[in-house]
Amino acid sequence: MDRRAFLIVLLAAHGCGPNEAPKIAAAATNTTPTAAPPKSNPEPLSVQPPTKIPRVAMLFFGAKTAPAATLDGAALLRARLFELGYAEGKTILIEERYADGDPQRLTQFAREIVESKPDVVVTVAVAATAAARQATSTIPIVMLHAGNPVGSGLVASLAHPGGNVTGTTSMVPELGAKQVELLRQLIPGLTRLGAIVNPTNAATAPYLANVTDTARRWNINLTVAEVTHAEDFENAFGVLRNARLDGLLVMIEPLIVVNQARVLDFAASNRLPASYDVGADITRQGGLLSYGPVLRTHYAIAADYVDKILKGAKAGDLPVHQPTQFALIINLKTAKALGVTIPQSLLQRADEVIQ
Repeated sequence: MDRRAFLIVLLAAHGCGPNEAPKIAAAATNTTPTAAPPKSNPEPLSVQPPTKIPRVAMLFFGAKTAPAATLDGAALLRARLFELGYAEGKTILIEERYADGDPQRLTQFAREIVESKPDVVVTVAVAATAAARQATSTIPIVMLHAGNPVGSGLVASLAHPGGNVTGTTSMVPELGAKQVELLRQLIPGLTRLGAIVNPTNAATAPYLANVTDTARRWNINLTVAEVTHAEDFENAFGVLRNARLDGLLVMIEPLIVVNQARVLDFAASNRLPASYDVGADITRQGGLLSYGPVLRTHYAIAADYVDKILKGAKAGDLPVHQPTQFALIINLKTAKALGVTIPQSLLQRADEVIQ
């Protein structure tokens, strides 16, 4: 039985009349199936690659766990980048590494940072800059208050750095002379002066030359105590103690900052008036006085340079900024403890007086 005959029988069984069943069966068997529409070949979706978030790595020679009064460079850099329109975690990534005053760790961190290929490396002080520069000659480096960047070979010149390094310097050739003059005003009859310095810092030689010339001019005997590692401080203190000093100069740099509590204790226990260059924070923590560049301003400049570099500028084309703002800070509480009377002329010149 063919399909049509089968449908007629089936329809009749379900009550269709003898005239209707053949017509329905004929319609069913003659219907041409509708062809499925041909499958189209849709164009592939355009997948946009994820936007790369620029990454900035900060390298510090010192420690992160510093006293609350200490300058928080990372926070200052972040604040300026926020002002420039960056949102951390969304349009910029910032990471920090602290070597805690350990030169070997500093070298290791510099290599690890370079291997991670950040867009910019921000280095604090000349030691960190030198470590980063040794690790890379291509990744842009923005240095902060590096002493003697030309003499250390980090840049070709301040106006035209060349290479991959730029930023700010804290070096002021006559800063040592000004410190000697301040102590002369503070200590009548100053004849024996000491200085704590790190000879491996590139800024030390020109600083000491300036101090030595000034001391010679005023017939002041200068005793220099050198520190290159944390264990050198006790020996340096012994040298200074034996010199029976009238006053002390402290050249602030990363190693000395890491050990600043020891320096402050030495000056206090020996009732020794001390002046610190670029030492606003150490003066607030108990140092007698400081005179030097205002380092807080350098972080905004560094952030501006990071912004320029991320937008296509070359580090070597950006001139190194020299200090333009200086501050004299005097701690009257320390002066009283030492039995030192601050001349009114100095108090009137002071930018900050700590009571």
